[in-house]
Amino acid sequence: MAQTSIPAKRYGLWLLLIGSIAGCIAAAIAAFDEGNGIAYSGGAYLVLASTALLLVGALALALNGKWKWLTISLTILIFFDLVGTSVAAYFLETPVLLAFMVLGLIGWLIYLLVDPANENPLPFDATGRVTR
Repeated sequence: MAQTSIPAKRYGLWLLLIGSIAGCIAAAIAAFDEGNGIAYSGGAYLVLASTALLLVGALALALNGKWKWLTISLTILIFFDLVGTSVAAYFLETPVLLAFMVLGLIGWLIYLLVDPANENPLPFDATGRVTR
């Protein structure tokens, strides 16, 4: 039976998706909860829209496997969205959203820096010797 493993690049995408989903939920709570002082403000709506776009971009990046130009464009745009939303969350004094954006940035870095060519999903090399 062949051993299967999830490439580490996918772990970065999972972290990015988890951070964007949780960030979108946190932004929605911050936008509509009247007890926090930023509810129903333009900044809260802007952060909600940017986290929704981040979620759409992360899903498109996770599902795209065909077009390299789309992958490169989405990777750059997601970085700008993560940084911009983090700055906005800092100015809106929403530390939970800032933490989720940092989690997404860590996932983005893992996705960007892990080279799938260095991963060997099978424990054997071409000669049949154990590599692990």
